[in-house]
Amino acid sequence: MSTSTTDLVVKSNRLIEAGYRLDLIEQRMVLAAIVEARETQTGLSDGYVTLEAKRFCRLFGMRPDSVYGQLKKALNTLYEREITFYDIHPETGARRHNSIRWISSKTYIDGAGAVQMRFAPEIVPYLTRLEAEFTSYRLDRIGRMSSPHAIRLYELLLQYEKLGQRIFTMQEFRQTFQIEDMYEKLSALKRYLLEPAVKQINEFSDLEVSWSERKQGRAVTHLVFDISLKDMRLLPKPNKPAEKPRTAKPKATTLLATRPNAPEWFTLDFIRTHQQRDESLEAAEARLREQFKLPAS
Repeated sequence: MSTSTTDLVVKSNRLIEAGYRLDLIEQRMVLAAIVEARETQTGLSDGYVTLEAKRFCRLFGMRPDSVYGQLKKALNTLYEREITFYDIHPETGARRHNSIRWISSKTYIDGAGAVQMRFAPEIVPYLTRLEAEFTSYRLDRIGRMSSPHAIRLYELLLQYEKLGQRIFTMQEFRQTFQIEDMYEKLSALKRYLLEPAVKQINEFSDLEVSWSERKQGRAVTHLVFDISLKDMRLLPKPNKPAEKPRTAKPKATTLLATRPNAPEWFTLDFIRTHQQRDESLEAAEARLREQFKLPAS
């Protein structure tokens, strides 16, 4: 897989608008695989897309010692993920929910430090230029982002860059990010999703974004995003892979699949979604427990 800054991610706008939630490594895998599949024409109609750990590491500035293990774990969870598209049932006029999977098969190559995936046939049309409306961007625009929400928001706002503004109803925003059962208070949504995502978009991408609320009475009904393109000469250079620190290994700890002393929404999937770059699951859980003022495990 080439790591050139000219590599393009191309997605159908319908795919960008669909409802789905991926953690950071899953997001990066999908984006890297889209680039690879389009360049090699494998993994779309037939064959596998191959993601090599060394190249993946260089592409996203990750530490080489942990990348292959992360790819294997993410491939397993990605295999279970689904995307929901919304349209109108022609016979009844009712709103219809259509769910499809990202990938249809998965393979590990332990000796080569690589994983392979095949995109599900139903999603292939959304990854090619067969449709008139699509959004494309260079992979290095999101390569330094450590928030999966930042990547999603970037794609959603990039569609409207020429218009300069995008407005979401609160229901639409929650549905698109698949967070209907999370962040019930707007203050939590701002602190843990909106503000970090906008900060990373402004810091790392080619967009300059600001946002505001629209209210009806006291209730916030809409989120308004103002969008503009930066001066391309001012964009930061891609990160180099971080060197492995020469420190003693921490004592091994066990992360339980069930989250003790916590509400039902505080799941392992929730922790992985909010896990930061080079942060262990244990450290992410401890940080999130403190942020949400939950009792220690």
